Amino acid sequence: MNKFVRYILFYLAGMLLLLPFWIIGTFGNGVTVEQIIFHLRSGIEAVEAIDRTLKVSFVQHVLAMPLLFPLIAAIISIAAARFARGRSAIVEKLLGISCFLLLLSGSAYFVYKLHIPQYIASRFGRDIFSGLYADPSKQRFTPPAKKKNLVLIYVESLETDLSAIRPRNINAIREIEELPGYKVKEFLQAPGTGWSIAGILSSQSGVPLKPFYYNIKAEGNFMGNFAQKGLCPNLVCVSDILSRNGYTQYFLTGPDLKFADMDKFFSSHHYNYAIGRDEWLKRGVDKSLFTTWGEGIQDDTLFDEAYRIIMTERAMKRPFVVSLITVDTHCPDGFPSPRCNSDEANSSFTGAFRYTSRQLAAMVRKLMDEGVLEDTEIIIMGDHLFMANDEQIRDNLSSDRRIYFKMITADKPNPNRDTMTHFDIAPTILDLLGMRKNPEEHFGLGISLFSKITPEKYSSHLKQVMSDEILSPSIVYDRFWNTHREAGM
Repeated sequence: MNKFVRYILFYLAGMLLLLPFWIIGTFGNGVTVEQIIFHLRSGIEAVEAIDRTLKVSFVQHVLAMPLLFPLIAAIISIAAARFARGRSAIVEKLLGISCFLLLLSGSAYFVYKLHIPQYIASRFGRDIFSGLYADPSKQRFTPPAKKKNLVLIYVESLETDLSAIRPRNINAIREIEELPGYKVKEFLQAPGTGWSIAGILSSQSGVPLKPFYYNIKAEGNFMGNFAQKGLCPNLVCVSDILSRNGYTQYFLTGPDLKFADMDKFFSSHHYNYAIGRDEWLKRGVDKSLFTTWGEGIQDDTLFDEAYRIIMTERAMKRPFVVSLITVDTHCPDGFPSPRCNSDEANSSFTGAFRYTSRQLAAMVRKLMDEGVLEDTEIIIMGDHLFMANDEQIRDNLSSDRRIYFKMITADKPNPNRDTMTHFDIAPTILDLLGMRKNPEEHFGLGISLFSKITPEKYSSHLKQVMSDEILSPSIVYDRFWNTHREAGM
């Protein structure tokens, strides 16, 4: 084997070995191939919006560290040629075998840790999605005489296990737990909902998020943004329905909206205002406050700005939706605000959750004191499970976890069941706002929490939407993307 080729293969083997360690250490062990492909296909603007420390970490651990493998091989080869000339041929042969074995083991480890066999199986699975999907465009939505507003708060990685973090059973979300409202106990994470934009889209449309698969050869660029004309532009979301019924809609976040194509989703689905890092700067937010993930504003500043927008919109006496997503509790260790106390600052992700929980609860209580619940529904939910790595699951969390979901409402009766997925949130929101006459009607893959579906029927439905086959190729799903493209495997 040519030495140069061998060194290249040693480097590639090192990358294959180290990349899964970096992905899981950074994003937890729940990362899926769909998620990776989605981000790879989101285009250069979305990559540029990633947090700077993440880029540096990737260069250090995935691009630079694998250089050690060919370097060590080169040192052994040079040493053998210089000090063991009689055995240098044997050493070279052993290096060639070692290179092959390392490349083989690196490939196997990469395939195993990123669940690639399961992904391939899903690509050849049955299309159960098309049979389950209830098309909202064929349904009627009628607003009540007095429209209600909505404040929808996605808390990064909020889950129920955070109320008893091992080993000392620390309740990192005590203030959120102490807020009034109805908490759903069994919020399960279905396939295609396990990262932020996936959690947002699935909760507002009733479908999982997966990238569009089309003829890459004809399109010409795998790294090109597949969402140039919008993120699922033909998909009917709650925001599309509310827009047609006169709602003014905001989406607020701290970092750059371009990350994960969030801006494409909001521009595709009738949000009047999408505000992220650049927009906050234009609105005059102090530059010193941009200190969190992606150089965006911290959660406490986000809550202050959200409160002002909510109160301004409420004073205008027109129906509105203010949705926001936090970021300070992002894995692996959170990004505690400079304004949190020293104990929180030094307590990794636990401290970040404690501070965000405290600030969020303070904002909600301020809204309640202003009488907002008279005309506004409030939902607090996790966008997905905390992306814990193996060590965090072993030491701090459990293996069987649930996303957090709480509704704070003045006059709506309690839900009829305590089990849900992201898909059930869209019809539940519409029922909370009085937009549907029949809560039994399915929406996308979702069934409202106010539906009177029997436990047996919901259990059967749940089994199907929790199956990996829900991500299998689907003619119906492909229509949500740009229809002029050629769909393919």
